[in-house]
Amino acid sequence: MTTTGLSDLAVSRLRTIVPVLWGTAVAALLRLMSPHLPGDVGQDLATWLGSADAIALVTAAAISLWYWLWRKLEPRIPDWLARLALGSAIAPAYSSVVAVVTPAGEAVAGPASPLPDGTLVTPGLTDVERTDLESLRDALDEGDPSRDALDGVLEQARHLA
Repeated sequence: MTTTGLSDLAVSRLRTIVPVLWGTAVAALLRLMSPHLPGDVGQDLATWLGSADAIALVTAAAISLWYWLWRKLEPRIPDWLARLALGSAIAPAYSSVVAVVTPAGEAVAGPASPLPDGTLVTPGLTDVERTDLESLRDALDEGDPSRDALDGVLEQARHLA
């Protein structure tokens, strides 16, 4: 597995922006080349691509096709080519925070929690996540409500492991 010093946010932005740039370049190249294509095909394509709506449609299609194609090829291509085509050779790891603790110490649903009432739901933790949470819990004062919330998360994770 390839590692990078970039944050997941930076990787996700790169993997959005780079395919957009490539797709836009492909659409622009198609527009520039269309008058030079043989026969009536080139002229018809150039005429059609003269419209702003057509350019927007072709650009959107080129971006989508570029991303789809390279994501399909990604497992079979070298990292340097994935970086060139997609901006990064790795996909970002999106957080699965299922509960957060407010400054008042109250547990509420996090971005990945299916429960709006703030019930802690932990699908499972990796060893690294468990160790990090345990370290965080140990750094908190004994009476801190965040410590109790972390105890609940760690307890649920133990039952699911």
